[in-house]
Amino acid sequence: MSPEKAKPGDTVTFAYIPADKNLASREAFNLYVYSYSKELPKVQAVELKKSGKKWTGNYTIDKEAYGLVAKIKLDRENDDNNQGKGYIFALYTPEGKVLPGHKAGLALAYTSWGQLVGINQDLNEALRLTEEEFLANPATKKEFVNSYLRLLQATKKEGWEQKTKDFLEEVSALPDLDDSTLVTLYRFYAQTGNQEKAMAMAEQAQKNPKGEFFQIQAVMQLQGIQAPKQRLEFVKKFQEEFPDSKYTESIIGMITQSLFQEKKLEEANNFLQDNRLKAQPYYFYAVANQANQEGQAPLALKALDNGISLMNEHLANPDKYKPAYYTKEEWQEEMKTSLSAMMLSLKGNLLWKQGQLNEAVNSLRQAYEASNGEQSGISMDYARVLLENKNYEPAIQVLEATARKGFTGSDLMDLLKQAYAGARGSDSGWEEYRVKLETGATEALRSELQKKMVEQPAPAFELKDLEGKVVKLANYQGKVVILDFWATWCGPCLGSFPGMKKLVEEYQKDPSVAFVFVNTWQDEANKEQVVKEFLEKNQYPFYVLMDTEDKVVASYGVSGIPTKFVIDPKGKIRFKSIGFEGDTEKMVKEVKLMIELARGK
Repeated sequence: MSPEKAKPGDTVTFAYIPADKNLASREAFNLYVYSYSKELPKVQAVELKKSGKKWTGNYTIDKEAYGLVAKIKLDRENDDNNQGKGYIFALYTPEGKVLPGHKAGLALAYTSWGQLVGINQDLNEALRLTEEEFLANPATKKEFVNSYLRLLQATKKEGWEQKTKDFLEEVSALPDLDDSTLVTLYRFYAQTGNQEKAMAMAEQAQKNPKGEFFQIQAVMQLQGIQAPKQRLEFVKKFQEEFPDSKYTESIIGMITQSLFQEKKLEEANNFLQDNRLKAQPYYFYAVANQANQEGQAPLALKALDNGISLMNEHLANPDKYKPAYYTKEEWQEEMKTSLSAMMLSLKGNLLWKQGQLNEAVNSLRQAYEASNGEQSGISMDYARVLLENKNYEPAIQVLEATARKGFTGSDLMDLLKQAYAGARGSDSGWEEYRVKLETGATEALRSELQKKMVEQPAPAFELKDLEGKVVKLANYQGKVVILDFWATWCGPCLGSFPGMKKLVEEYQKDPSVAFVFVNTWQDEANKEQVVKEFLEKNQYPFYVLMDTEDKVVASYGVSGIPTKFVIDPKGKIRFKSIGFEGDTEKMVKEVKLMIELARGK
């Protein structure tokens, strides 16, 4: 970036030279620049055009920014994010000093939004940056109260409780605290039983009766209102009193959730439709899904039509609805491939059950296209209705494309065999066709995984297993280790476990491979007992270590579970896999390939 010591409000020039020589023929790249302060970042796309041996583009820095982080969008699936570090640019004062707030603002990338630019969560790094900021610029303390207190709680470094108490006392004595800071101080004092201090914060908030403090207090009041009529009156009053509140969406969500629990699905749909300008399309999907499970297909279809209509309105007006930290293209892509695809898929299946085959084909085709063919369940549902309509060739195209992406489970291959036989009049030649397709899919998956390989030292740890035995990562030197972070309450973790069980049993006689399940973020006081009962109930043969203080999960930069790390025999992390897509057979295949690649095969 030039000038190197740019200030907020300056127009700067970014220059990029890709390390990959294969990209030298590109005429342009998209640079995504995230400007951050004490809030979530704002992003802007900048086109970098070829100029000699570089690609350059101009960008005007937000006047409120404390710093910038950038990434290059190489294609739909790949970014250049400086090998997971992000391209970080400090901003400067007119005197040429690093802008106050730069380090503490950057710390938020390591705790929350960093995944947008490929930065892994690192709470220890975030704590270091924040404390360096406070040492250099004490005046910034009141801007980062909430983030700092949460870091102290999460990292639990020696003396953290006293440090928390001292920080609370210091900040609460500062003049002119804003609403956000008062809310944080009030919550922490209330949680620790210091009602006198909590009420002192509430007293200070009186200077702004329409501010965030009283908006949050109102939201808390809603939690105590049970009568449906009173809840609806509360929403109306809240919107009149705080017309621009960012908490309106939360209130609508809370009331919708309470109507779910009371099985008042028709009322939930009507309530959402009455408040559609502030409602999220997902809530309509939730109503439809619940109505479908309870056999209320007409209501489900009505809610889906409402949700799809609202979703289309959002997609057509991204600047109005998208979060500031998403580019228009990224946000639209995520909404289409996830929520739009889910709603259209459910609608297609409901229409199919009602015998409206042509309408079902249309909805499921739209769902398949919205998902980019990357959700095997949607692909198979679309193929099924095509098969029922005897549209064999289109079904083959859909299933082949899905299989090439690594989804070669038995259910999908059975459907493909039906389509193959239907199109050709028999299944002659099927076996050769299947083997060729599956071999190609496996090699394509291997190639994709190779691109995702990293080589980072695995943080050392020492934890106890369920029998109280102390176990170190160093005990596994020379083995390939699959380290799986999980909790009993985590739905995607549980969804992945049948596949993980299959893998554990398959490798149980291979001494060169070890599966280690690290239980973390478990809320109960009797964590070990909860985990033991869970394993016994489900008959999972997992070797579990207990991260009772959540320190190991923090050291590995885990932002969500399940997260799996594949560590090679030399103690290097080679793969990091977050979440569970829902396809057990694909997950099993991926993990097996990761193990092979980690072995160097």
